[in-house]
Amino acid sequence: MRTTRGSLVRAALPFLIACGASTALALDGAGDLELQMLNDWTAFEIVTQGDDIGAISDPGYGSTASRGSYDGLGGYLSGGKLSIYVNHETGNAAISRVDVDLERFQQAVDSMIDDGATAFPLSFVTGMGYAYDRIFDGSYHAVDDPNPVAEGTPAIVNYGNANFDGFCSGSSYVPHAFGTDRGFVDPVYITGEEVTGGRFYAVDQVTDTMWEVPDFGLGRWENASLVDTGNTTHVGVLLFSDVGSSPGDYIRMYVGEKGVDANDDGEIDFLERNGMRGGTVYYFDPDTGFRTDDLPDGAVTGLWSTSTAGALRETKLEDVHTNPNDGMEVVFADQTDGVYRMDLEMQFTSGELDTNASTVNIFQIDDGSDSPVRAPDNLTWTRNGLVYVQEDGSGDDVWQMNPDGSDLIQIASAFSEPSGIFDVSELAGYAAGSVLLSSMQGGPAQLSALISPTALKIPEPATVGVVILGMGVGYRARRAFRRPIRE
Repeated sequence: MRTTRGSLVRAALPFLIACGASTALALDGAGDLELQMLNDWTAFEIVTQGDDIGAISDPGYGSTASRGSYDGLGGYLSGGKLSIYVNHETGNAAISRVDVDLERFQQAVDSMIDDGATAFPLSFVTGMGYAYDRIFDGSYHAVDDPNPVAEGTPAIVNYGNANFDGFCSGSSYVPHAFGTDRGFVDPVYITGEEVTGGRFYAVDQVTDTMWEVPDFGLGRWENASLVDTGNTTHVGVLLFSDVGSSPGDYIRMYVGEKGVDANDDGEIDFLERNGMRGGTVYYFDPDTGFRTDDLPDGAVTGLWSTSTAGALRETKLEDVHTNPNDGMEVVFADQTDGVYRMDLEMQFTSGELDTNASTVNIFQIDDGSDSPVRAPDNLTWTRNGLVYVQEDGSGDDVWQMNPDGSDLIQIASAFSEPSGIFDVSELAGYAAGSVLLSSMQGGPAQLSALISPTALKIPEPATVGVVILGMGVGYRARRAFRRPIRE
């Protein structure tokens, strides 16, 4: 097996400890990296379950990184601090926040890129706590029910222990992701509960406030993905539910109008400002002749409908992610059928989605049963036109492919289930696809940075408005930079 820069760092760990650099791999530096890197990719640990965080943790969070089952990931950049959001897929679920000093994180990445010519920093994690300090549930009303159900660390912990369950994948979204006034208005992190009757939640990343999103509906939620509606007035969000058994669940899309006082309480709250209250849920309805009980090993076309009659149902829908270069293209995983692309065409008439003209084209790009990718689960589509897929327990490998499924390359093999995956490159000041974050679920749970062999630092980090997730240009660099606005 080829020796990579990541293995060299691990081999050098005893020397680093002897020299007093006990935090060379982030917090304690003594834990083994929970994945083996391949094909010249490298990696380093950021935080591992069980790390001593007493010197940096928020009051009330705890002195040990005790919460486990790391899953969905997101991020938010404020000044020189990069905050990484980490879901915990546990019975008393929560979203943790790992704060990283950006300059020292860049130093760590540069050290991997230049084979140690840049000294690896003694530490770069500067804080750890919860991603929110206030929670509003689905009953919020500015007049009748204006108060948060929990505020402050003790209260949000108690509320979460009693009410949150199984936070799965997650996604961060930049304001105006698809062009001026297209997409969400605010920086938003969205996640859902993968349990029967699970709910979606949205975190206002500016105010650290969590909002339940009742109008997305209930399900065993895997993830949500913002898509481009083609106009400035509405948002569209794909909703994927992983029920795991027959008869399965539907591929859904929520469409909502932004800036509308949907609950008639005299104010425009965070959900309303971003179109997440008062909208409509649609279901994917295949064209005549296609099955409605399983995704095909091929392609299926159809339309959206407000009725579930004739809608497709699938048992193992997994993660979904939008092309950062074209908001009407997404990639998603089906654990039993493979990896798929979905191309959307959205048309509106008199402020409503025209379901007869809004077409859907779904086609398989990788057959999970016949190819090296087994049981695909979490994935991401990077701005440089590559898709990264992680396996769920069937090999625990991490793969890179083109958006058509070609040029499949294994970049890592994990020692436990690799779960969340997030391209942090542009947030951190690197070219898209240079630095990925990956979370391991157990043995112990771990958050790591994965460095591409083609990683490239850009001269200055992009502004916050461009880089929170990098959702606003379009794939096929190769295609038009923006789709036209359709009101």
